[in-house]
Amino acid sequence: MTTIQKTYRIDEDLQQKAEQYFSEMGLNPTVAITMFFKRVVDEKKMPFIPEVISERVDYSMESKNKLSDLISKIPVENISDMTDTEKAKLLDGWEL
Repeated sequence: MTTIQKTYRIDEDLQQKAEQYFSEMGLNPTVAITMFFKRVVDEKKMPFIPEVISERVDYSMESKNKLSDLISKIPVENISDMTDTEKAKLLDGWEL
């Protein structure tokens, strides 16, 4: 297998943070990038779905109605003022 040296431009802060995480995982950037490339080649797709987060959320009408109902029943100004028991009773199986 022939290896090549390739240059890519990347934000310096992002590079430093990523290399710190790679180090914590016992990896170096070459190994991490190779892993990423192999995953793309093996699966013939990105190992994640690139998408715009702000447009991704599509709540169902049921969820919107339930949230509105829950908000109207909150007996305090801040939900963090409620006890865990009060929160559980209010949410009735739903999670925040």
